[in-house]
Amino acid sequence: MKATKQFDGVKNGEIYPTTFNPGDEIPPELEAAAIELKAVDAKPAVQKPAKPEA
Repeated sequence: MKATKQFDGVKNGEIYPTTFNPGDEIPPELEAAAIELKAVDAKPAVQKPAKPEA
């Protein structure tokens, strides 16, 4: 997931925040915060239907 606007977040294991700029990859532990701050495009994943086996 990539940032669409700037926001700050603290990665796991760190004590200081990191500034994420548009285009930066968001670590999994900060994805929920980025979605809440509207700093990413939160489009639901579209699943393709499974092909039936013959």
